[in-house]
Amino acid sequence: MTFEQIRNIITTRMTQWTGIPASDVDYPNSPKPFNPARRAIWARLADIPALSSTPEIGLSPKVRRTGLIVVQLFVPSYKGTLAITRAADALVQHFEFFSEAGFDCYAASATSVGDDGNGWYQVNIQIPYRAY
Repeated sequence: MTFEQIRNIITTRMTQWTGIPASDVDYPNSPKPFNPARRAIWARLADIPALSSTPEIGLSPKVRRTGLIVVQLFVPSYKGTLAITRAADALVQHFEFFSEAGFDCYAASATSVGDDGNGWYQVNIQIPYRAY
């Protein structure tokens, strides 16, 4: 599977998530600048490719690619954590163990970053994946 195919699967899956409005998601290198001002909750998507391997050689090598989907969730600081916790739960249910045509997601993890210094409370969701 190519990096472009992986990017497409991840982006398509993220656009299908209904946990927050689609307009409140910041995608990598979007053609128009994203402005989070006055949003009750918003997210930022990132795909971080990791090591690739060749577990099968035979007539044609089979390359297995791994990586990490990271979704950063943000709500205004000092407004509570209920909305961000619900969004994190919905996002985990949406991505965890998702599988499609040689692309598999695994158990998700959450990290509470807290106040990011810019007026936003942040929680990061990390979902490891493997593609072949």
